[in-house]
Amino acid sequence: MKRQRILKLFLALFVTAGSLTFFNTTTLAREKGLHRVSSSYINKIGLKSSYYRLNQNTKFSFSGEQVVLPKGTILSAVVSIDSGSKAKSGKALISTHVDISYALKKRLGFSKPYRFIPILLSYYPSRYTRVKRPAYVLPYGENILYAGGVKTFEKRAANYYDKPNFTGNALKLTSDGYLEYYKYHKEPLADGALHWQYVQKPTSYVKIQHTLTKGSKTFLYYQTKLKGVKAAHLNKGKYHYRLSIKNQHTPYQYSGNVYAMWASLYMVSGASYFTTPQNDANYGD
Repeated sequence: MKRQRILKLFLALFVTAGSLTFFNTTTLAREKGLHRVSSSYINKIGLKSSYYRLNQNTKFSFSGEQVVLPKGTILSAVVSIDSGSKAKSGKALISTHVDISYALKKRLGFSKPYRFIPILLSYYPSRYTRVKRPAYVLPYGENILYAGGVKTFEKRAANYYDKPNFTGNALKLTSDGYLEYYKYHKEPLADGALHWQYVQKPTSYVKIQHTLTKGSKTFLYYQTKLKGVKAAHLNKGKYHYRLSIKNQHTPYQYSGNVYAMWASLYMVSGASYFTTPQNDANYGD
């Protein structure tokens, strides 16, 4: 029963926060098809995540598998009342849309570390500290960067009903500081509305060792090559590779007959990517 409660709660959080949202005149422009929207508009509708650091090793079980999440792990999570909590307050720390890494789930011994693992922990304030959004993650959405530019996004949005899967490549930034690259292979990486499907292990992944932000650019530093992704190879200094992620600050909206989707455009070491900031303005619609 506890597992079912966790799954139901996770699905409710995940589905209602999707990048596909039915029309609501308070949030959508009248213009159909693809058109630019302002950054301030994305600031209003974008799905923002809160982050917590574990202050001690923390036991956690899911689907019959019990593990210990290590002290210092950063989770994307919310604090909410939940019947599965053992705390007197009834509060629980519940993971949300930004995943923890494949590397961590594999190290912890999960039998299927490539899948999203919803985390529910009884909430005791001394055990968790809310922290600022880590510099290595994106401001909104699930922190997935899909390969392609605005034309790729437009094609995906326009074909939502006819071809309800995204079969391109992608980068994922995890809450605990990993960069993962996914090359499309048989199984789609996302559904028609660009909800990540978590159905395969990453093609390659690296631990982010350092992050530097300069204006619209974020530089990620790491030690080993990330296969499939172009990055600067550093001959001097503490780190061996540097990946640049530039926010183009040119968001777009695609409006269909009964739905809308959004995209924020990025350049990743010179290659075009986009992410879906998603929408949290129409929960329950």
